Amino acid sequence: MSKYSREMIAQILAANDIVDVIGGCIDLKPAGVNRYKALSPFTNEKTPSFMVSRDRQMYHCFSSGQGGDAISFVMQYEGLSFNEALQKLADRAGIKLEASGVEDDREAYMRRRVLELNEFAAKFYRRCLLEPTDGAKGRDYLKTRQLKESTETRFGLGLATADWSRFYEAASKKQFRDSEITASGLVRRGDRSIYDFFRDRLIVPIRDVSGNVVAFGGRDLGDSPAKYINSPETAAYKKSRVLYGLFEARDAMRKQQFAILVEGYFDLMRCFDVGVENVVATCGTALTEQQAMLIKRYVPEIVVVYDGDEAGIRAAVKSIGILSAAGLTVRAMAPPDGKDPDDYIRDAGAPAFLERVAAAPDFVSFYIEMSKSRTNTIEGRTDIAHELFDIIRLLDAPIRVDQYLNRIADSLGIHIWNCKRDFERFCKTRRRPGVVQSQDMRESAAKDAPRKDDVDFIAALMAFPEHRSAFAHDTGDLEADDAVFTLAKRVCETETHVALQDLDSENEQALFSAAVNTEPPEPAKAHQIVKERSARFKRDAFERELAQLQEHARQAANDKDGARAADLYNQIIELKLALEKLGAA
Repeated sequence: MSKYSREMIAQILAANDIVDVIGGCIDLKPAGVNRYKALSPFTNEKTPSFMVSRDRQMYHCFSSGQGGDAISFVMQYEGLSFNEALQKLADRAGIKLEASGVEDDREAYMRRRVLELNEFAAKFYRRCLLEPTDGAKGRDYLKTRQLKESTETRFGLGLATADWSRFYEAASKKQFRDSEITASGLVRRGDRSIYDFFRDRLIVPIRDVSGNVVAFGGRDLGDSPAKYINSPETAAYKKSRVLYGLFEARDAMRKQQFAILVEGYFDLMRCFDVGVENVVATCGTALTEQQAMLIKRYVPEIVVVYDGDEAGIRAAVKSIGILSAAGLTVRAMAPPDGKDPDDYIRDAGAPAFLERVAAAPDFVSFYIEMSKSRTNTIEGRTDIAHELFDIIRLLDAPIRVDQYLNRIADSLGIHIWNCKRDFERFCKTRRRPGVVQSQDMRESAAKDAPRKDDVDFIAALMAFPEHRSAFAHDTGDLEADDAVFTLAKRVCETETHVALQDLDSENEQALFSAAVNTEPPEPAKAHQIVKERSARFKRDAFERELAQLQEHARQAANDKDGARAADLYNQIIELKLALEKLGAA
């Protein structure tokens, strides 16, 4: 439940034109009067099916079935809760949010408290780093990284001292409850006490795409066997959905239309340090499908630059498959001599790094080059080809597949006909996953994607007042627990002035947003659609009533209540006659 009134929500929506909001995130193209279209930022589609209506202030993604108003878009695009998206739009419009006094649900409340605690923690760790005495160890370590002070400040680097409970005590004094501090992942509860999770470590705040501090990374400054540790998942942090540096990099990514993917915090900060800002990092964890789709929202192309050692190359190869399946054009390169990007830029300089990035080959050429020690035997070349097939089979672009197969054949000395035949056989033995989407999106699309005939029906009602009147008259006494029927009645009652937040279900919202962003049928077709749908709703209602009457009649017969049974049978006959007139009997 939102803690803000409908009036406050309506005010914020009125102050944020949906075309401006969405147009600031993706490239919208005119598609009629006050209508716009784009490639969906949520799925890997090749033909634009993402529609936005300025008149209705609604959008709909026909490839995923998702849609809604400006708040819905910000929630889906940036992975925010309703209240967070509302706050973002309020800030954009310069409106101060005023709560209605209704408390959030527990999860939303805890997320907000964890974010508040993280913000406090980021400032706390930063102060510790800057302390003349206690912060010396952290500052000495940073000198070895040779980062500019402006870069350290920009990324909010901090220090967790070796004390066991320094942060916990500071957070407690700020009136954070033990349950909230524990839920943040910044402390651990032992048998007899609560102690800090990060101790004797350089602290790296991790921000989400909106700039909220959602987690932290910690680089050991002592003798811990774990060189790096990260915050656990919390109410505010889902690691599979966050990329380090995306908040800082997204403007440069949009401008340059490609991104560089690195592994570590300091690889990314080194790039920013020398003016290369279209860079994101995985923070040393394996790349996920959700992260790949997050990158796809901003750029069509990615250059993978992982460490040049064997482990880095293996990680790069795994990432390439996920990125390719997300619909990104993928190139890759590895710094020479097993170096990581941080070391290479320090040694060779930014121009040399950028030259290598510009010259980075496609992933097929990269993989074959990195595997050249295995190309001396037929078995080795076959293994390499099959490993590449496992990536290429995920692509939804026949021309690109054909190009890559030709590249494999040329590079490995395989006849192209044999290569294509082997690829076809290989694909038959593998189950091809669908478009890379988050699990939530896949389930939502399967469950809520509106049917085309339902969309056309609602669009017809919205476009033609005479059809709304006819439908309201024909179905006036009917009741149905059906999202399409409920929405149709609401459209008729409100003369199409429907607010998304007034709709009771996600199915109604998805159907409404789809109808808003669909060209209505021609008048004659619209008349036929509404007439047939009215008859269907009446038929369904009559059939439900008929089933109930038949059950009651059986019960009356069992009870030997002849008068009641006779009355019920008369009603049954009348209903069957009505059904015959509708053409169902």
